[in-house]
Amino acid sequence: MKKENQLTPLEKWERLTFADNFIFCKVLNDNVDICKELLELLLEIKIEKIELPSAEYSLKTDFHSRGVRFDVYVKDGGGRSFDIEIQTAHATSLAKRARYYQGLMDVDSVHTGMDYSKLKESYVIFLCMGDAFGKKLPRYTFRYICEEDGGLQMNDGTVNIFFNARMYDKMETEGLRSFFRFLCGMKPTSDFTDRLSALVERTKLSAQWRHSYMTWEQEMKYQARELAQELAPEIARDMAEDMAKDMAEDMAKDMAEDMAKDMAEGMAKDMLENVVQDTVRKRDRDTALNLLRLNVITIEQIAQVTGLSVGEVKELNGAL
Repeated sequence: MKKENQLTPLEKWERLTFADNFIFCKVLNDNVDICKELLELLLEIKIEKIELPSAEYSLKTDFHSRGVRFDVYVKDGGGRSFDIEIQTAHATSLAKRARYYQGLMDVDSVHTGMDYSKLKESYVIFLCMGDAFGKKLPRYTFRYICEEDGGLQMNDGTVNIFFNARMYDKMETEGLRSFFRFLCGMKPTSDFTDRLSALVERTKLSAQWRHSYMTWEQEMKYQARELAQELAPEIARDMAEDMAKDMAEDMAKDMAEDMAKDMAEGMAKDMLENVVQDTVRKRDRDTALNLLRLNVITIEQIAQVTGLSVGEVKELNGAL
């Protein structure tokens, strides 16, 4: 059997399932009722109606900020926002992605001059093909809770949920178990998954969508190359830092006295940590400045999103 990277685009198309990002987005984008039913199944809530889903919806706060492409981003009739992400590959930054997505969804929902009390609930839902947190749970649901009083919730309306598809047998309801078995490539065993399966096959029979997939895949490869070129200087810098650290350690080993060795290793470690901290701090400050210019969320919320202190955000605001 050919490996994935040895397949032709047409062979890849023939093997696609609902768990593939392209098919997942197309099916939910073109079928509002199915998207609504999936949200109700995942969240165990009733939704009166939803707006037309925006597959791979792109959102940026301004020209200089980092854009984000949502897999499926929808709102219901009451203003609640839902982002559904299909995650087939292992990723180590899902929690930070969820935090960033929540901030952008708030910016998308709040208009200049709007009272913050008008913010509606927002859900970021990751359908993961693996265990995002390694605790062998079928679902991880996160809301802000007071550390000093575990029963006190912030009730800010943000909810982040990470499903572990491989734990389908541990899901709470038969509907969820059936859906995640289907997501893992098994045969449909419910009315809902029967309809999903039919929609997947209908999409794959479409010459238009087959052509779109070929174009999409080429665009993904192009974007991957562009990203690699963009990250090349950062990777080179990291390599240089590692080399500097190794050189410092080698020099330290040659020093006769233990004190001199400790000083050399400490200097190398401090230099490395300072470079990393400066890079992270600059990114957080840039994000805070962008949000301050938009003037759509409070200084306290900006501090929460960026990790800066309220005083630092106020200082940046005063410099604008």
